[in-house]
Amino acid sequence: MASKCIPIYPYPILLVETSDYRKFLTISDVHIGCEDRIRRAGVLINPQENINSLVETLMTVHKDTGVSNLIILGDVKSSTNVISRSEWHTVPDFFRSLLNNFEVYIIPGNHDGNLSQLLPTDINLMLARGMQVDDILFIHGHSVPKITPNVKKIISGHLHPTLRKEGSIIHGKRVWIRILLSNGEYIPIASHISDAGRIEVIILPHFNDLLDFFYNSHKRKNVSNKKSKLPFLNSMLHKHKWKIDNAFIYTLDGSLVGTIADLDPILY
Repeated sequence: MASKCIPIYPYPILLVETSDYRKFLTISDVHIGCEDRIRRAGVLINPQENINSLVETLMTVHKDTGVSNLIILGDVKSSTNVISRSEWHTVPDFFRSLLNNFEVYIIPGNHDGNLSQLLPTDINLMLARGMQVDDILFIHGHSVPKITPNVKKIISGHLHPTLRKEGSIIHGKRVWIRILLSNGEYIPIASHISDAGRIEVIILPHFNDLLDFFYNSHKRKNVSNKKSKLPFLNSMLHKHKWKIDNAFIYTLDGSLVGTIADLDPILY
């Protein structure tokens, strides 16, 4: 059996099943502590209520799926190289609420400086270069990992993908992105289906919906240099000469709302 990656609509949670039937729930960009930034903007949010909501979502999906392995693709906390006053309490509380039901694996992101000081001992803190399970490479997305020849899927966060369609009622809403890449080794032949020279990239929506608060403050950058906010994707496209064959953009409820023509405003 080939590995499978299935979004758990309407949640920003990916269910991954490997070829040997291991199952993992995957989330990204929790940004515990972002309430401090929102408070500085004049909006008061109770950090503990937000933590409770995040845990409740995970427990609901755990109950529905029976999956007890959880991979977090980085940016567990909001601060970068320091630990904020609130994070000293909220980050440990978040994980203590999960440990009775989950085996947790964390791939550190660019916001996770000194994260190890906040984690209970039973949490698995992996290397920032990523974690490969079967033919799937799990990464945060802020660096360029080694991609071995047997990798067929890359699961990434970091981007906080939101739909960029002015005038649409879902403009600025969280989306899933699925990108199909190929290199010179891939030769499409109708009589012979092979994954050689092909990689599927799945970019997760951010798990913490409080990050939507910052959407309107982010201005789109000039995309003339064609460098995305995902360094690993830049490396694949420009250094290693992979190309994007197609792309699909889905809302959190699973509706297809875009294809390759709509990708640039999100990636760049």
